[in-house]
Amino acid sequence: MPKLSMQPKTTETTLGELFEKFIAFKKIKNLSEHSIIYYEKCYRFFSTYYPVEQPCSGITKEVCLGYIQYLQQNHRLKDVTLNTYLRGVRALVYYGMELGYISRFKMEFVKADKEVKETYTDEELTMLLKKPDIKKCSFAEYRDWVMVNYFLATGNRVSTVRNIKIGDIDFADSMITLTRTKNRKQQVVDCIKRCPCIWLIWLIWMHRKTFVFGCIIRNLQIVVL
Repeated sequence: MPKLSMQPKTTETTLGELFEKFIAFKKIKNLSEHSIIYYEKCYRFFSTYYPVEQPCSGITKEVCLGYIQYLQQNHRLKDVTLNTYLRGVRALVYYGMELGYISRFKMEFVKADKEVKETYTDEELTMLLKKPDIKKCSFAEYRDWVMVNYFLATGNRVSTVRNIKIGDIDFADSMITLTRTKNRKQQVVDCIKRCPCIWLIWLIWMHRKTFVFGCIIRNLQIVVL
């Protein structure tokens, strides 16, 4: 299905203006930077189908169904990914409904098959968890080994792990305070007892750093600060 190409005929609030109000509202609510970036990406996709200068009052259930067909035919996204983009658009559209700019309707999603994610084999886990020779290994190799052990022990998100500071670790009570979490609530976890020697050696190595891992993790690639 081709994208819509209508010309604005009124002075009603446009899609672009609605999005500006939507993002301002989300920033007032103090949403994370990642959430803002997510909404901006969903908006960019939608604006390739529904022109930003077009009145947002023209957004209907039929328009949203046409957008789904547009994504399926032009971007060939997986169903799960397609629904991810739709959720961002739904938040924007429902905000427009709350403001009275858009007539109310229920947005539909596509049915998505749940795929079983491929996991590491026992042999691969053995390789990942094998302790490197501290006298021969590089800084990056030892750091990665510590991080793998930490991820395995806690299941923390990447954004949480990269924000752990040395001051967040309490060896006296065997606790680590997580200051950056998805729900923005600090958490305290007990994982030091599971690998105390790993942490002690690592902190001796990193004693002049502020952040425990002294690196940035982007798309599962590690960049040393």
